Amino acid sequence: MTNSVHTATTTEEFIERFRRPVSSGNVIRDFNPINIIIMLASLAVMSLALPGIVPAIAVSVAYVVIAFAAGVGRQFSSTFGKLYAIVGVILFVLRAIFLDIGHQLLTFGPFVISTGGLMQALRFSLLVMALCGALTLFFAMTPMKNLMLALETRGVTPRATYVILASFQAIIDLGKNSRTVMDAQRSRGVETEGSLRIRLKAFAPILAPVFLAAMNQTEERALALDARAFNSRQRHTHLAKLKPVSAGEAIITAVLAAVAVFSIVGVYTLWN
Repeated sequence: MTNSVHTATTTEEFIERFRRPVSSGNVIRDFNPINIIIMLASLAVMSLALPGIVPAIAVSVAYVVIAFAAGVGRQFSSTFGKLYAIVGVILFVLRAIFLDIGHQLLTFGPFVISTGGLMQALRFSLLVMALCGALTLFFAMTPMKNLMLALETRGVTPRATYVILASFQAIIDLGKNSRTVMDAQRSRGVETEGSLRIRLKAFAPILAPVFLAAMNQTEERALALDARAFNSRQRHTHLAKLKPVSAGEAIITAVLAAVAVFSIVGVYTLWN
């Protein structure tokens, strides 16, 4: 009797789980993915439209604040910091040594470092980082399946969303498979770590098993789609649903979008 009651409760909880909207447990990450895109794109547009380097720096700081508020601060800060340290620095150096604007500070061969060149290089690298930060933060906050679900509710065909989702999942699967094969090679005594030459030498033997595994997964997915009547012309249903957009979320999205539009208009009217 007790077992049957427990089974009924478990079944009811299982069914109830699909009646509730998908939730990550964080208010910001539960925002509709389309609204998150609009918010982050608006911040990126502000950094591009507003003059000077302060807006781009402020937007980068805003990304970090949003990431910590969304519970992905450590993950985002690590990735964003590496982008700044590698891509940002490279872009800054390349722009700085090739732009000769204003007072010349240093000359070596064909390269000139000038005050104007340094400022242009700093602004350019900060703007690129603002764009990269928006993309990085979006993917840190939003599961791809939620984005595809949001797109489908706005009329995008399931075929298109599946192709996008499968493409991103293929990248993740390739990474996992390559690590599995590398671990297997390492357990057999194959040297996979060390200098660049050793790593390149160890990389070639893993290509065949990784791509064969990917091809097998493609066949499995095709069978799974066929079993779920993916090609049916009837209206598709979903096992998951997103939370409805709250008034606060709508207001934040509208305000950020309006400020971004105002910034673009200001480029051509106020500060030009």
